[in-house]
Amino acid sequence: MSTDQGDLIVRAPGRVRISARVPVRSVAVCAALLALTAAVTVAALMLGKVTYSPAEVLRALTGNGTRVSELFVVRWRLPRAVAAVVLGAMLGVAGALFQCITRNPLGSPDVIGFTAGASAGGVAVITFVGSGLAAVTGGALAGGLVVTVLVVLLSRGGGTAGFRLVIVGIGLNAMLVALETYLYLVADSDISQIAAVWGAGTLNAVSFSHTGPALLVGAVATLVVCAGLQRALPLFDLGEDVAAALGVRPARLRLLLVLGGVVLVAVVTAAAGPISFVALAAPHVGRRLAGASGTALAPAACAGALILASADLVAQHAVPGVALPVGVVTVAVGGLYLLTLLVRENRKGTL
Repeated sequence: MSTDQGDLIVRAPGRVRISARVPVRSVAVCAALLALTAAVTVAALMLGKVTYSPAEVLRALTGNGTRVSELFVVRWRLPRAVAAVVLGAMLGVAGALFQCITRNPLGSPDVIGFTAGASAGGVAVITFVGSGLAAVTGGALAGGLVVTVLVVLLSRGGGTAGFRLVIVGIGLNAMLVALETYLYLVADSDISQIAAVWGAGTLNAVSFSHTGPALLVGAVATLVVCAGLQRALPLFDLGEDVAAALGVRPARLRLLLVLGGVVLVAVVTAAAGPISFVALAAPHVGRRLAGASGTALAPAACAGALILASADLVAQHAVPGVALPVGVVTVAVGGLYLLTLLVRENRKGTL
């Protein structure tokens, strides 16, 4: 074993030389973020109208608790806590992918219109078809892909990176928000209310029976994306010309990044509605903590899980007796973060 610039190089003994580079700081940061996420999750399982101790939560999770504690902890609170962690990780990875594609700190799916596209597609399906999870997922995915095509076409000439793509995405985002408002107005009052609650971004009605398949698909998709792009992304971060010289196909990789990001955003949006600013903040937080110079998917995923789990805990208990949509909390905090990011990047001259 040896260390090189903060990385741990592990070599296996034997005739065949096998080595792997392990970023020590990144692993430590991910472990710390996961520990904090676990603590927040335990707190979410403990707190509520009926409060339980950590020991009572553990007994309920292992099937040794009372019927009432298992009802509260396992059936009602656990699905929401798990959803916050999984969906937050998905948003963190999606944000990192889009920031890598655009090479812009504002290249987040909820800023450049992809989340709004998925949301508009989901609202349209709820309004005219129904609120089934499969149908809403299809509508969200279709909306995200349509926005992807529009953003690429309208930003042609400026490439898929830079300020032009961000401006085009912001314009499309505003138009899609207006479209959602129109759909709310033309729908029946009951359908409009369902669509409005979903459109706020909420984990209030999450259950394993309803959103369990989406969580499983999302978790697998996140692992596949992270594992599949782990080696290519550092080369892509060096620039498309350098990446091509090192054997990476930039056009093919860019397409995979877009499709991966859109799928993750669509699954999250279908399961819980549009949740803003987690995808914007998580990659920055993860990258700064890990000390990474390029795209860091694992730290972004861990940071996203912690941010959304913490935001949902606040949403449940900030106002006594009222369970706020988690999207309300992320928008409130994310707006301040966006202003801070704009000021900082403007001072650096990157915007």
